[in-house]
Amino acid sequence: MKKSIEFIFALFLICCTLISGVSALNVVTTMPNVWDVTQEIGGENVTVIYAAPPTAVHISSDTIDAILQKNSDFINTANLFIGQGGGMDGTPMTKVTEFRKNNFGKETHWRLMNEVPTTAVPGATNVYDNPTSLIGYAQTIAYILQTADPENANTYAANLETYLKKVSSVTTLTTADKELLSEVPIICHFRIKNQAESWLGMNVITSYPNPQSVQAIVDDIHADPAKYLKIAEDSECGKIFVIENIVAGQDIGKAIHEALSDENIPCERVIFLNLPKSADGIDTILDYYAYNKALITESINKETQTQSPLCAIPIIGALVCAVICLNRRG
Repeated sequence: MKKSIEFIFALFLICCTLISGVSALNVVTTMPNVWDVTQEIGGENVTVIYAAPPTAVHISSDTIDAILQKNSDFINTANLFIGQGGGMDGTPMTKVTEFRKNNFGKETHWRLMNEVPTTAVPGATNVYDNPTSLIGYAQTIAYILQTADPENANTYAANLETYLKKVSSVTTLTTADKELLSEVPIICHFRIKNQAESWLGMNVITSYPNPQSVQAIVDDIHADPAKYLKIAEDSECGKIFVIENIVAGQDIGKAIHEALSDENIPCERVIFLNLPKSADGIDTILDYYAYNKALITESINKETQTQSPLCAIPIIGALVCAVICLNRRG
């Protein structure tokens, strides 16, 4: 009997150890970008969901409601709620807060990235659209996790260092990339500008935040097409890129591309991503970084490869003429 009691007690201790070893913070985030980095830094110590998918950020309430209903139990028992702070977070935060209040009678206390002091995290930011900002973004989320769960602070610090190495690996441009992208002329949505200039090194002719500013650019193209033609012809790629922002609305700048085309100015229109889960296969912030860069580099490389055989025709023709002349002399 005594041995049986000892055996049962031993099993109880083992079960307690296992349970405590796998316990994790249940974290609700507002959007996929916060979710992505929280997963990276949290690792096995966190379970994370997001309230608003990319298509709902500007904003489909019905879509958010469906996610909340699907994850009702998780949201009820969640330990931590993380948001960026700022306009894009407003609807998801309100929806989650009201859902918990109405369904479970619980208050929700958000940890906002834009409230993390720079005295605690010198690079604290809620912006992630260029590599330097993304480093600060990850450090900010790491700080929130460490202060919410100090027992695992060292693990979060180690995961942060691993993630920052991934950031460097994906975002460091090769010499060939720099030469290809340098001064590529673009007209873009204003939320694309920082990434295009500070990371990719492209030349932002102008940017547009709304349809009204798009019309002003269209009017300027028609008023002075020679200016834009010269910009295109003077560039190494030989054209102007019009770059849209998928979350803001991928057709806002369409009229700019049409105006350039109407004036016979070489141009191409592409759509940049700025959130994980905003396209198939784009699961992380680093995925969309790589995707955006490839849109430009592959377009330029494709055009260069297409033109190369044509460029060789005059040279081949000259060689043929030279051979014919030599044969005649002979």
